[in-house]
Amino acid sequence: MTTLDRTLWPARLSTFVLAALAAASVVYWGLRWSEPISTPRANGDGFSQRLIDTNRVAQLLGASATPANAAPAVNAAGQYKLLGVIAGAKGRGFGSALIAIESEPAKPYKVGDRLSDDLLLQSVTARGATLAPGMQEPASIELELPPLATIKLQ
Repeated sequence: MTTLDRTLWPARLSTFVLAALAAASVVYWGLRWSEPISTPRANGDGFSQRLIDTNRVAQLLGASATPANAAPAVNAAGQYKLLGVIAGAKGRGFGSALIAIESEPAKPYKVGDRLSDDLLLQSVTARGATLAPGMQEPASIELELPPLATIKLQ
């Protein structure tokens, strides 16, 4: 009569358990893969919509901070506001500036672009911009960015 070797049973049992777990995993992931992908609905079910603080984003991107004690730099007439600059590395002939005229939204201007009939953006520095009637004429208006404000995280 043949006897069964009892030392092989733990290895056989653990192999069977691991094979059953692998098969269950394949079935589970196969069913998950065949499910349609659910997308959040636009009416707000399933997620909460966060409001974006555009002033904070603008400040992080270089626009001037507008606390009560710091206003953007303006010229004597008060109609031009410098909100941001991108100064070129090769000198004063390259770059662009973000300038608001009177109460209109700010627009980007490259060096040489006309802001109005009588003024164009003559040059841009790291913290300022110069407006003049022509590229070779003396500067009429010097615009400077306000000092950098510290960003307070909440």
